[in-house]
Amino acid sequence: MTPLLVWIVTLGVFSTALLRSAIPIYLNVADEKFLELKKCPACYGVMLCPAFLMGDIVPETWSRFKAAQLLNTKNVYFATFKDKHVVMKKLGHDPQLEQLDHHILQQSVGLLNNPIQQVSVSAAVRPYTQQNVWLDCVKDLEGNGSTLVHRLRVFDPSSQDIISNDLQRSVGSFRGSDMLMCPSQRKLNYIENEFVKNNFGLYRLTCLYNLMTLLLLNSEPLIFQTFPAKEGWPFPIYYGACGRVVVEEYVGPNLAQWLPQASWKERINAALQLLIIADKFTNGAADFRLYLTDLSLFNTAVGSDGTLKIVDGENIVMVDLEKIRKDRPENFDVPYASDNAGCEHLPFDPHCMSYSEQDMCNRLHNDHNFFAVCRELFSPLDSFGLANGLPEKILKRFPLIPVYQTDCYSSTIPGVRKSAAKNLISIYKEILADV
Repeated sequence: MTPLLVWIVTLGVFSTALLRSAIPIYLNVADEKFLELKKCPACYGVMLCPAFLMGDIVPETWSRFKAAQLLNTKNVYFATFKDKHVVMKKLGHDPQLEQLDHHILQQSVGLLNNPIQQVSVSAAVRPYTQQNVWLDCVKDLEGNGSTLVHRLRVFDPSSQDIISNDLQRSVGSFRGSDMLMCPSQRKLNYIENEFVKNNFGLYRLTCLYNLMTLLLLNSEPLIFQTFPAKEGWPFPIYYGACGRVVVEEYVGPNLAQWLPQASWKERINAALQLLIIADKFTNGAADFRLYLTDLSLFNTAVGSDGTLKIVDGENIVMVDLEKIRKDRPENFDVPYASDNAGCEHLPFDPHCMSYSEQDMCNRLHNDHNFFAVCRELFSPLDSFGLANGLPEKILKRFPLIPVYQTDCYSSTIPGVRKSAAKNLISIYKEILADV
């Protein structure tokens, strides 16, 4: 029995070693197939590639294992980078990435005069981008126009279908990212300048290829770079990209994970922060406004110090208020109150939240951000415990809290929701100052 046992053990060790060599157990984040570097410049950037290739980014928890790729439909991974916890994102499900590649190939094959089978997406993104590029004369510090730079002009990806020798016309269903909503050349120039600045050293046209890719797929990195955390915006720190992987700060658990253990004081603090975020996004910067179109407990995270950040920037709409004033569309200066129209067919879904793209793009006064936050804070499910869960002593001291919360949640009268939100901000600050 002893020789047989030795033989079985030896065979087991040999088989395990063979399997490990044939089927990697651990995820190699420096692997070209993971990073998809061959698709560059139809990618998100390369500034963080040295960190990946030098082993500075190390997967952690379940993300360490190769099997994570098979089970991870969202393509989100956790890692450490310079002793900080980070999140790696591919910015889309595999089918979405395949759809992106197909769209770029589809739009470029007619320009290249080649069958789609003979064109790589890395080559196709160039003519597709360059047909939307123009030369702009940029003034120097003295105000003289002295430098010509390539810029990306406003475009509509759903209107550029090209018929080629072996390709069918698409049905025009490809809309691109939410950054393409409310088109404005000034807006595009603004995010382009920030993107180029954050990718210093790269040829400007290469940056435009990367920018085009993100505009078509997912504008989260553009939002996080244009409105950076270092300037006080409630977003994660954006560290950079390599190929089709971006690296962002890991903030902490999302609100859905955090709320069950939170005290009523912590919940008030979180509610206060969300209302302040709504106000900050509405005020915007440089005459641009941000709108939250997919706020939820799952895409807002809580840091170790209790600070809230919006960790999913894919569904944020950026609006150029200067363009609205210039174009003066109908009712542009008439205040608009969100009414949740479109959710009537889902009366039993308290999380249903609709918005009007037209009124976002064409109105100077829109209460959508307060609407989005208050729908989450004061829903019938009462996840925050603020509609019915506050201590009696607080309600006695501030008897108008339920009135303001109801107005913020359901009012359809212009100005009432914003006023209620402002009153709640003052009350919540006063409550927290006394505890």
